[in-house]
Amino acid sequence: MVRRFITGDDVLAASRAGKNQIMLSANEVVTEVAAELALSRGLVFVREESLTANNPAAPQAAAASSGVASHIQKLPYQGLISEREVLSWREEFPILSKVIHVGNCSQSAQSKRVRGAINRYLDDWLEVGMNWDGWVEEVNLAKLEFAKLINASPEEIAVSASLSDLVSSVATALDYRGARSKVVVSDAEFPTVNYIWLAQQRHGAKVDFVAVGPNYEIDIHDYQRTIDETTLITSLTHVYYLNGFKQDVAKLAELAHSRGSLFMLDSYQCLGTEPVDVKKMQIDILVSGVLKYLFGLPGIAFMYVNKDLALELAPAVTGWFGQKNPFLFQSRYLDWANDTRRFDTGTPPVLTAYAARAGLEIANQVGVHRIKDRIDMLSAHALEAGAAQGLRIISPLDIARKGATTAVWTSHKKDAHEVELLLKERNIIVSARGDVVRVAPHFYNLPQEIDTVMAELANVLK
Repeated sequence: MVRRFITGDDVLAASRAGKNQIMLSANEVVTEVAAELALSRGLVFVREESLTANNPAAPQAAAASSGVASHIQKLPYQGLISEREVLSWREEFPILSKVIHVGNCSQSAQSKRVRGAINRYLDDWLEVGMNWDGWVEEVNLAKLEFAKLINASPEEIAVSASLSDLVSSVATALDYRGARSKVVVSDAEFPTVNYIWLAQQRHGAKVDFVAVGPNYEIDIHDYQRTIDETTLITSLTHVYYLNGFKQDVAKLAELAHSRGSLFMLDSYQCLGTEPVDVKKMQIDILVSGVLKYLFGLPGIAFMYVNKDLALELAPAVTGWFGQKNPFLFQSRYLDWANDTRRFDTGTPPVLTAYAARAGLEIANQVGVHRIKDRIDMLSAHALEAGAAQGLRIISPLDIARKGATTAVWTSHKKDAHEVELLLKERNIIVSARGDVVRVAPHFYNLPQEIDTVMAELANVLK
């Protein structure tokens, strides 16, 4: 008998077709990758000879949810933030009294502190009229809070209006004309980062992509095969924006450095929920905004560049605040600052810096290691609650490899954005992305809120 292998592609095709089971004949064999992918999507394999004449599908549906639940690998929950403390912090975020906010992978809830900081700037502008000394100092204080978050010094922090601006500044500072011209990225990156690297191809950059596997994760062996002696920089995300897959940053940085490559980390999708120590992890460059898990606004982003590396780079994307003395007002030559401030560009984003500082202060006060402990618990709870409702989850089942996001596949029944809007009508904030709806709690969320979200998701998809 000739055997036929069922692959991950077969599982993806069945999932997109809206199936909850895959029929197997006697000569068909399921590959390991296909089995893991089917489990993550709530699909089951059924042998034709095992079907009963009455209702074979019903018991299989139950098996799908229980099968996912039995494969969830939790981390020990220490309860570093007590429920009483959580309830106290919830009062800082007024919207939480009205809605369930689990769209933090897109925008966190507004805090009283952040709103107060914004009003402080507006009041200063109203009453003082012009206070550039005070405003620039606020930007520097925001840099200080960001530096504290990642164990860097303020002199190693640059600021701009967006992550795209900062990555562009680094990309234009590299020389692609030598023996090292390869830029290693992955398909898990938020697209803006890869667009910037692709734009450097006209300057000699060779962009090499590491593919996301059929289980929506990336095996480190794929990086080992890609990063080599021609790699100039390895530019990777900490957490996959689609489904929360979390990469081992320390191992990836070690791998990149062992091949002579610089290592840049985009930590936007998790910073504030995942401890990051740029020194201990040997990260050369780190970029992040603050509107997700750092309680801030769009319109500002921060970048760490190791102080020794910074002096070797001369960015072509620059401006007057990137110069040694911005107030010299000469325009005949470039004189980059002698620290990471050389990656600053034009007039800094003042209003958003007020908000950013206030949000970063919250994260630093609560403590990211404590937030992670609670997020890991809520993340496991989301997987269990989703499985109990029979939802198709494409996030990792191992919490050690998962960020705050739990991705629920919806497009086989309803457009994800439509689902987001329907849940908003029910006072639930989630975030749609492609074929999935993302459920992403923060430390202020409660387990019972996750239960409600998953139950309402199931109702909407009926």
